Amino acid sequence: MGWQAMAVQAVMTVAAAKKSRDAYANDAQASFEQAEMAGIQADQEAINRTAQLREQLASISASGAGGGVSVGAGGSMGNIKRRETRLASMDVSAIKTLGGSKQRQFKLQGKGYKQKGKAVMYSGVAKGASYGAGAYKAYNEPKKVG
Repeated sequence: MGWQAMAVQAVMTVAAAKKSRDAYANDAQASFEQAEMAGIQADQEAINRTAQLREQLASISASGAGGGVSVGAGGSMGNIKRRETRLASMDVSAIKTLGGSKQRQFKLQGKGYKQKGKAVMYSGVAKGASYGAGAYKAYNEPKKVG
């Protein structure tokens, strides 16, 4: 292979590495956006569960009052409300924990893509430098007269 071909190969190798790095950067950005969406989704689910709890508590109060039961009178209505509140609290905790786990998963995936992009770039530059050195050597070698 002539020195010109080696020089072109050096340039093309580095250019290909840059394109690969850019592709990994796009994948990383998509993962970070997914992480953000997972957090937003978890927050929305927690808000929805809290709203559902409020509706349940209002319904329990209305049912009790409609049945002639004073809201503060018996322990059973208070117990039902406490149980519903405790269950909703556990649901919200689980939602937030799972949402946080998804966020961490997507962030780690994004960081992995960034590292892959760096590795591809280092490899491409190293190969390009090797081809460049070969081209330099071939260019500067004394020509054999035969």
